[in-house]
Amino acid sequence: MIQIDVEIRNRPGELGKLAQVLGEAGVNIGHISAQAGKTRAYVSLIVDQTATARSALKAAGYAAAQRTVLIVRLKDKPAALGELARRLGDAGVNIDSVVHLETAGGFAQLAIGVDDLAKARGLV
Repeated sequence: MIQIDVEIRNRPGELGKLAQVLGEAGVNIGHISAQAGKTRAYVSLIVDQTATARSALKAAGYAAAQRTVLIVRLKDKPAALGELARRLGDAGVNIDSVVHLETAGGFAQLAIGVDDLAKARGLV
């Protein structure tokens, strides 16, 4: 699955502008995660039209990066994420983003950004 990462200013209305750019391009945001620092915010998106989203963001002046993320399905129970994160960390794989996709039927599905996708795939 492809994740788009965008850095925006941390001030009122900025996320709305970003979402409007995508909406006007006909792009649907399926999943989103955002974290704010003092002056900047970091938004991770999973959308239905990656190329269209990238083009629209570029035309609007946003710097956007894309990457393939690992999709994992964990039992919806205490410590499930901790166990996976420890296994990856013990193998030297760094997790740098997590987006919750859904929880249903006793399982949670996550999109996890890692620094070594091939190694991580072998560990999940």
